Amino acid sequence: MQQNIPLAVALTVAATVLFALAATIQHYVVGAKTGKGQALSGGQLWSLMRSPRWWLGMGLNAVGAVLALAALMFAPVTVSQPLAILAVPWTVMLASRVGGHTIPRTVWSAVGLAVAGTLFFAVIAIVYAADHEEFSDDGLILGTIVGYAVAGGLALLGARGPARTRCLAWASAGAFIFGLESGIVKALGEYVATREWRTSVVFWVLVVLLIVGALVATAFMQQGYATGAAETVVGALNVVGPMAAVSFGILVLGEGANITATAALAMFLSGGIAVRGVVLLSRFQPDQAVSDEGAASASS
Repeated sequence: MQQNIPLAVALTVAATVLFALAATIQHYVVGAKTGKGQALSGGQLWSLMRSPRWWLGMGLNAVGAVLALAALMFAPVTVSQPLAILAVPWTVMLASRVGGHTIPRTVWSAVGLAVAGTLFFAVIAIVYAADHEEFSDDGLILGTIVGYAVAGGLALLGARGPARTRCLAWASAGAFIFGLESGIVKALGEYVATREWRTSVVFWVLVVLLIVGALVATAFMQQGYATGAAETVVGALNVVGPMAAVSFGILVLGEGANITATAALAMFLSGGIAVRGVVLLSRFQPDQAVSDEGAASASS
């Protein structure tokens, strides 16, 4: 399919606004089901499906996902995915508005690191983007299995790790799967456009893995909302996800053919800056911020 990077960028930006709205809504719906910082039980996860507001969030996510998938058809994964980081500042502002807390300077600093690192990462990806993908069936299957294994490790950390890391770990697990699946969708699009996909076993196996993975990733993200702030979940989703997508694009889809050693080093460093921003963002607790502001008002 012919590339149209400006259109892909516009579609991705629109998707980030919808993702931010969905994250804010779902965080408050999930939070009402659990105690502070507690993971969701199986019954609580099931009960979410009876909440109209939760489904509103899912609907916004679905529309955003359609726009994001459309963007993938017009640009390499390494270009469109990193721009999803723009959902982070939108979410910070929405959560502040809904939660009634002031955004500390440290949070904006963390957001700045995450956005700057990811956008610099994206600029390098755009400059060195390959004009087409080259991949093998074996590489697709192996890359998908390894990616799901990494996400499983992160989910284990979310379930059994220290309390302060659980939200970030759960969100990163879901984000890794969603990022991985962006690359898989790109590969499936290439299959449909250039190969005999109807009789391909690999194609249909990947379709099944895509559906199952999306359901599992959604459950992981809900655990992230239950154990921490929406800002952390969206930050992880839009930093870890794009990093996973770009890694898949480079290592599996052959999108790194034009990347030089210097460019790779710059991408690694900018990715590290972005991840550092999300880690700092995960330390912000909006509930504590509201309590501190209330205490300050009472004392004055």
